[in-house]
Amino acid sequence: MAINVNMRGHKILVTGASGFLGAELVRQLHNGDVSVRATGRGKTFSNPNIEYYQADILDPAQIAVATRDIHTVVHVAGLAHVFAPDRASAYRFQLVNEIGTANVMRSAVDHGAQHFILIGSVSVYGPFTNGICKEGDPCRPAGPYAQSKYNAEQRVLELAESSGMAVTILRLSTLYGEGDRGNVDRLMRWIDKRCFIWLGRGENRKSLLYKGDAARACLLAAFRPASGISIYSVSAPPCTMRDIVDGLARALGRKYFPGRVPASLALLATSFLRNRHSEKLNRLHSIVEKWLNDDVYDTRLFEEEYNFRAETSLSEGLKRQVAWHRRAKIAEAPALSWPLF
Repeated sequence: MAINVNMRGHKILVTGASGFLGAELVRQLHNGDVSVRATGRGKTFSNPNIEYYQADILDPAQIAVATRDIHTVVHVAGLAHVFAPDRASAYRFQLVNEIGTANVMRSAVDHGAQHFILIGSVSVYGPFTNGICKEGDPCRPAGPYAQSKYNAEQRVLELAESSGMAVTILRLSTLYGEGDRGNVDRLMRWIDKRCFIWLGRGENRKSLLYKGDAARACLLAAFRPASGISIYSVSAPPCTMRDIVDGLARALGRKYFPGRVPASLALLATSFLRNRHSEKLNRLHSIVEKWLNDDVYDTRLFEEEYNFRAETSLSEGLKRQVAWHRRAKIAEAPALSWPLF
């Protein structure tokens, strides 16, 4: 990727640099010969050639040190992949994703940073879409994670308006790739264990984004001079649920049970169970409903303004994730909950 000459000599801070997306972003920045500083909660960083600060985003003093002499902040750090949230985890979402984000933004403002890029989520639009969702559509976050991401956006926008700092919010679709521990990983494990059974026909559409393409989108935003407030939805072209399942099955060398549970029956059964006044059963209906519906977003605004196209095909990205999983030999989680797409 060509580096904007105006960005040479301007240091970029990446928070959450040891995480799934953060590590890939730092890798691409380093390969592009860009001055980069990384932060994370760990004492050390995987690449000793990267300027690294141990910094917890909930500690303003630690963040203050990390944000000095920074031109652009790419705020990736956050909490995700809590698949059975309770009240304690809901509070943790608020603490990390909302208050932690405000801490980083406020410190960036105090130290004269010019551009703040918030890595957001399409989950702020709602649990699924009716048709194609656009940036200007109302946000209807459902659940503690989505609500915390929406609240983080509001905190950043408030600080941007009072400070005049340029802000770019990238609402990314579901990420996958090597090292993923989210929805695609859970689905992969179900198929690998031959536990997968179809709900519905698999014709509904989903939006995924390979981690390398997500990092490249972040870099495009970081390399362009920015002003004001910009919000973008970012994703690869939508694919069907069957495309995802079949792609994983081929990469794993697995076959799944050929039968299926009709969508109407799955919804009826979980709707009946939902009336049992159980939080777990209520959540089961929401999971099934989300699995069966579309998640499709209008991404033309970012694609046209930044000349962005996802470069990694779905089949190739899934192959890479499966290959990494086989090499890593990650220990199986005690409980395999149904993938919440």
